[in-house]
Amino acid sequence: MNPWGDRIDDATLSLMNHRKVAQFSGRRPALVAIDLYDLVYDGGPRPVRKLMDEFPASCGEHAWKALPPTIELYATARRSSVPVVHVTYDSRAETDGKVRPTNRQHRQAGRTIFKIKDELAPIDDEVVVYKKRAGAFFGTPLPAFLNEMGADSLFIVGESTSGCVRSSVVEAWSLGYPVAVISDCVFDRSELSHQVSLFDMHLKYATVIPVSTACDLMRNA
Repeated sequence: MNPWGDRIDDATLSLMNHRKVAQFSGRRPALVAIDLYDLVYDGGPRPVRKLMDEFPASCGEHAWKALPPTIELYATARRSSVPVVHVTYDSRAETDGKVRPTNRQHRQAGRTIFKIKDELAPIDDEVVVYKKRAGAFFGTPLPAFLNEMGADSLFIVGESTSGCVRSSVVEAWSLGYPVAVISDCVFDRSELSHQVSLFDMHLKYATVIPVSTACDLMRNA
């Protein structure tokens, strides 16, 4: 099944036949992982609608479904010497204020919820970038780090597909990076938003590929 499932109507799908989708290419890719912190896994692999009262920011079963392929992708990147860059919300006390990534008001409290999930935590000298807005590039040193690494293309994973991932993809494309979004390794609270966003990014800003293809590209980079 294609990554946007059956949510896209035939008239919209026909756009694919009239628009050339760029193939992902790059000799020195980097993997950028966005907002894979404990908050989005809260409550376990349960339907989001059953978590909303107690864990209003959790992505529930969608987050947990994406965890094993993301772990696989990390392992392949590290074996293949593809740099892994971790981007997460800046919850440090000195940055407290009214700057938020979205206009959603109902969020869980506490700073520890923004700790990167243990299975996906940085190792060795991997870079961590802190952001306040949705996009990974806006107001952050991410471009400088990528330039220092010599990265010429990006694999992007994380959450949410319709929010911080999409914002980061648009920023990366605007800065001239070829972008591959790994369909198995991005997720959203809403499956509709997830699928529509994947389709839209594939048409305009990125190449959406499965984790198996991403791993092959990393091994051959």
